[in-house]
Amino acid sequence: MIPGLLLTVDDSDAFYAEFSAQVVVLRDAARGLVVTPTPVQEWKLSLYDDPKVEPAFGFSATIANQCADRAASRDPETYYRDIQAHRAAEPLFGPLARDITPCAFWPASPAEPPTAIGNGRPALIVGASGDPVTPYPGQRSMHRALTGSRMVTLDGAFRHGVYLFAPDSCVTGAVESYLLGGSLPGADVTCAGQRSPGRTTPAS
Repeated sequence: MIPGLLLTVDDSDAFYAEFSAQVVVLRDAARGLVVTPTPVQEWKLSLYDDPKVEPAFGFSATIANQCADRAASRDPETYYRDIQAHRAAEPLFGPLARDITPCAFWPASPAEPPTAIGNGRPALIVGASGDPVTPYPGQRSMHRALTGSRMVTLDGAFRHGVYLFAPDSCVTGAVESYLLGGSLPGADVTCAGQRSPGRTTPAS
């Protein structure tokens, strides 16, 4: 559970202060001290065992979609071997992402083969260069796989949510032009946050 509790998705002083307080709680608990979780930490812990805490997250629906996407191994040892094989390169979040899921015990198999990437319409990919959840190299790989796609990248930001989460006019303008008018940027766009206007870089 620890990697999930340490998941970082916001890039702000307030978030890092809260994150530091949560780490102190975990450290003291590991030393055997009596601790009181921060309110945010208590809310995070409740997500693990109370399905009513945050229904908007749609955990059950997400699992159902994931298990319908492709067949999953039914052998628990497969997941352990995968974690061990990637432990050096993915020491913190690898075990979380590669751990066994309900799909290993799902009562139904996918009704159709995995979807092959082949987009009929150009896509807009929005992310941060320091995204800890969907790393930038993966964003670039998806960009190459999606024909005609464009990227809007919030440069230097260590965060997961970008559009509507990071107040940046460069990101907002590019995304809303695409959503409201179907207009893609002429090239990939790198947004420098509040420091300066977005700068356009050639697509690759």
